[in-house]
Amino acid sequence: MDRPIPARELLLQARRRLLGWILGAGALIALVVILPGWVTPSIPRAQLRTAKVERGAIDATLTASGLVLPEHEFVVTSPNASRVLQTLHQPGDTVAAGEPILSLDQGEARLLVERLERQAALKDNERAQARIDLENRLSELTGQAAIKQLELESLSFEAERNTKLVESGVISGDQARKGATDLQRCRIEVEQLGAATRNAKRGLEVRLRSLALEHDILVRERRDAERELKQGSAASVRGGVLTWVLSGEGVSVARGDELARVADLSTFKVEATLSDVHAGRIRAGQPVVVRAGELSLPGTLTKVHPKVENGIVRIEVALERPDHPLLRPNLRVDVYIISERREGTLSVRRGSVISAEGGHALFRIHSKVADRRDVTLGITNFERTEILKGLEEGDEVILSDMSDYANRKEIRIR
Repeated sequence: MDRPIPARELLLQARRRLLGWILGAGALIALVVILPGWVTPSIPRAQLRTAKVERGAIDATLTASGLVLPEHEFVVTSPNASRVLQTLHQPGDTVAAGEPILSLDQGEARLLVERLERQAALKDNERAQARIDLENRLSELTGQAAIKQLELESLSFEAERNTKLVESGVISGDQARKGATDLQRCRIEVEQLGAATRNAKRGLEVRLRSLALEHDILVRERRDAERELKQGSAASVRGGVLTWVLSGEGVSVARGDELARVADLSTFKVEATLSDVHAGRIRAGQPVVVRAGELSLPGTLTKVHPKVENGIVRIEVALERPDHPLLRPNLRVDVYIISERREGTLSVRRGSVISAEGGHALFRIHSKVADRRDVTLGITNFERTEILKGLEEGDEVILSDMSDYANRKEIRIR
């Protein structure tokens, strides 16, 4: 038969089990707390991306989102009031210089040519008639002047004769004075006719020049109308890709209305947008770098649009190589505007930086150990970050993501 276990022995067994649990838990806690300090983690060097701290110049940049667009776009307008008969090309088509894009109704243009031709002919007839009328007037005045000149000569002869007769006592002095008065009046009339003749000649020349000018204007207008009539269809002055065309056959258009747009795809520019927070730091003439993937092109900020829409500023960039073979219409790019340059400062290639409480940190490699260094960062751009404090020139730092080791002071490199 089993004997009952004494209560004292049961209590001792319970105490031994409790002590064993306490010792095991303590050992486990000690292992968790102390072991990380005993074991330093290690990382293969081949898995790390590193760079050395260098001294030199660094540029501060502002980032904008850009779009590659054709540098030149030509607008095709209607040469006259007309109507669209047929659309010959669609957007995306390549057109050569002078190639028709739309066929236009030229009925009104033809009527304009005919009307200008009639007006020019009428003006030519008016000029001829004016010449005849004015020449007749000159002829009449010339005849009157000739007759008056004969009369003047006769009165002059008579005045000389009267002077001799007065001296001889044949006639009285009153008769002689009347002859002298008639002579003076005739001289004045001769001078008036001479002036009228000269004025008539000048009037003829002015009138004929005015009519000739009006005639020439009508002739030029007729030539322009004939040239527009010969065009017969809307065409671009230069070759390129059709980006937009007026749709709808039968649509009426006025002179100068936009019919199509043709882009020259041999050269490009960039239009970009950025927050108006940076509006005070950008200006025309600043250097920029345009990047898309592996493509990196220098350029110049050429225009800052004054109007701000929804907190966005629009800018335009001219590229140093606008004909680069990798450029394409509507290619999205990053635009980096260089707003500041610092010389003789420490910097390192951009990489992953540990955000620590109160600042940043990087791991510096020394021999086969990487120790964590608190750093103070300055300006940054798309390639490099300025180091103000915490590292020296020539230090090699880890650029790979080290956030898993943010709390470590050291890491072994194997």
